Amino acid sequence: MERSASSTPSVTLKTIANELGVSVTTVARAMKDGHKVGADMIVKVRETADRLGYVRNLEGAKLRTGKTLIAMAFLNFTEEEEIGDSGAVGLLNGFHKCFAGTDYAVRAVPAARDGMAVDRLRELVRGRLADGVILDLIELQDARVRYLLEADFPFVTYGRTELFSEHAWFDIDNEFAAWQSTDALLRDGFKRIALIDGDTRYTFVRQRVRGYERALREHGIEPDPGLRHHSELAADLARGSVGPLLDRRADGFVCANELTFLGARAGVRDRIGDEVRHIGFALRSGTQIGKYVSTKVHASHYSHIATGRALAELLLKQIDGADPRECQQLAKTTLITTENSSEALIA
Repeated sequence: MERSASSTPSVTLKTIANELGVSVTTVARAMKDGHKVGADMIVKVRETADRLGYVRNLEGAKLRTGKTLIAMAFLNFTEEEEIGDSGAVGLLNGFHKCFAGTDYAVRAVPAARDGMAVDRLRELVRGRLADGVILDLIELQDARVRYLLEADFPFVTYGRTELFSEHAWFDIDNEFAAWQSTDALLRDGFKRIALIDGDTRYTFVRQRVRGYERALREHGIEPDPGLRHHSELAADLARGSVGPLLDRRADGFVCANELTFLGARAGVRDRIGDEVRHIGFALRSGTQIGKYVSTKVHASHYSHIATGRALAELLLKQIDGADPRECQQLAKTTLITTENSSEALIA
């Protein structure tokens, strides 16, 4: 006699794991196409799940755990549409690659640039709209970080603060990256190197200024404040900044990211046309953009995708209650120099 559905034991991840003789973690990752699981194992797990009649009930998991299974990311999305924003897209790709091995989904929203940032976080925390938060655009004494520390809510920042309380963070060594790319231009023989970067209220910008100025001084050059441009990181703004910098005899440009590099390069062409080849360019990059421009480029590189994955992994550790001091990671960039011919994709 066939048993009723109510008398049939429910099939869980543990059931599948026992059937295959593997860990529950391996099964969970295979069901979500997570990393560190081979293609053969993914097939075996899914075939076994189908055969046993496994049905994932996320609502049940939320009720059992009291969690939302949502991670909220407040990211720096560019407001211009001429080029696009490889940075935020790469970070999201990294988030998804990490969360694919879990029950978590990520929701991304633009980081607030106004006085409402803390209020938005307060609504999130009080309403339990997520289990953890990833923050971008970090300031030295960041009010959002202070609030989340006081609320004892899991979070990780993309960047560091100067608050006394320990908190989870992932950061690129921005001072080293700016020193590295500026030093590369100096070794090429450029002397009047300009810096195009973001607003100095952000920690990463101040770090980059220190690295840029340190490289200049190591080569016996006193930094000229008139060779620095600070604004929102957008291609059109970078393009417009180049003329005044060239008027101050700039012969090289250290750019904050891909958007500012493309804008600066266009600005140089606006002013001096094909003589752009006599101007030096360096940037902090998370992509391989240097391969696709007909200009020699020094890129201090660290993958946007790897950054996103690292932030997501640290957030999961925070949600699980890890000590913040064990959730701090500083990444070094690698200098990649490309020397392309006029046959490159972008002439």
